[in-house]
Order: sequence, then structure tokens, then C-alpha cells
Amino acid sequence: MALDPSTLPTKSQINKCGKLLKKAEFEGVSASQEEIENALRVVRHFRAVHAYPMVKVRLGLRSMIRTEMADEAITQRLKRVPRIIRKLHRMPNMPLASLEDIGGVRAVLADGPELDRVRDRVMRRWKPTLLREPRDYISQPKDIGYRAIHFVVERDGRAIEVQLRTRGQQQWADAAEAADARLGLTLKDGVGPADMVEYFSAAGELIFLREYGRGVPPELLQRFEEARQAVLRAGYYSK
Repeated sequence: MALDPSTLPTKSQINKCGKLLKKAEFEGVSASQEEIENALRVVRHFRAVHAYPMVKVRLGLRSMIRTEMADEAITQRLKRVPRIIRKLHRMPNMPLASLEDIGGVRAVLADGPELDRVRDRVMRRWKPTLLREPRDYISQPKDIGYRAIHFVVERDGRAIEVQLRTRGQQQWADAAEAADARLGLTLKDGVGPADMVEYFSAAGELIFLREYGRGVPPELLQRFEEARQAVLRAGYYSK
């Protein structure tokens, strides 16, 4: 059953609790157990009220994808509290109540052309409810090589992030997350050893060109192989 948004604390209270948890976790600021527990209750409640709007977005996206006769895999998730606090630490000027990805829906499409069709339909159908222009990380990837399209849709007064990825882009993201978990890195946030950043950057470019049917220049193949050998020598992967 959906939580009653009317019982939610004010934005000021939400931001204050997010700031307290961030400072206690990352800045060594002391707080009583009661203060921590109260702040956690507020953040968990704020997180929970995104659940029903997130379901609405997932169902709407699934309908549009099926209309386009695309082959999709759709998932949804509420960002876990530790990741919320970590993001507040990484973005010190961002108040908790303004985070756009507490609730998230992701669709993995078969290839680039399918993704483009779905993106166009989302823009036509949901443009009035978009909170900002989409972030196109396919034409302008992050330095680490991350690619996807990000929308932020408003439902029931909540911001819900929508990600569109191809299968190759999803495989890239899975590999980056696996490396983060195994090695204690933060590649997903674009931070890590230079060898690993170069390896994932080259891999992302290679996947993009192949999925969009573009030619792969020999220079890129050489760059990727050199990066692969570098991470093997550094011991990040077994030979």
C-alpha cells in the first residue's frame, strides 16, 4: 500500500536529516544515537514515498516499449540509504530533497536503433512531465566510458529517473560494478586507477561503435588491447 505523502516531513527537515547522516558518516561529526535513528526514519520515509510513483513510471515505459515492438528488460529500484548518503557526500551542494534518482526505472534494449525509437517515443509522450532535458551519455559519454540516456520524470510530485541502455551498455555497467565490488573502487562514479579508467573507457567506445554498426578503427582496437594488457599486468584481472 502506498505511503501517505502528507505525513512526510518538510523539505527542510528532509535536507537537515540527510546532511546530518552525511556528516556523521563521512566528516566525523558526532551525533547522538537518537539523532541518527530519527534522521534514518525520515530518510527511509522519504525513500519509501517514491515507490508507487516509480511503479507508475515502469508500467508506462513498458507500454511504450511494447508499442515500439522492442525487446526489453525493465527493472526498477529504490536507491539504498547508504548510496543516498554517499551521493550526498559526493555532491556536497545537493540537498536530499532535490535528488532525482531516489526511484529509478531502467530499460535495456536490444541495440542502438531500438533505443533511439524508444527515446523518441518517451520524448513525445512524456515531454510535459520531464523535469529537465534528457542527459545523453551516448553521444557525450562520461570519461570512464559510461553510456545511457537519462530522463527525470515527475509522478505524484516525485522525481523518478528513467535510464535507457543497450545490452552492450548494460554489460559494460555490470562489469564496472563488479570491479567496484571486488576491488573496492568507485569506477561507477568515474573514479579509479588510471589503468582501469582507460580500460573501461576504451571498452565503452568499442561497444558503442559495434552496437551502432559503425566501423571500429584499428587504433581503437590497439588502444583497447594495450589497456587490457595494462590491467592484467597491474593484477586487476587474472590472465
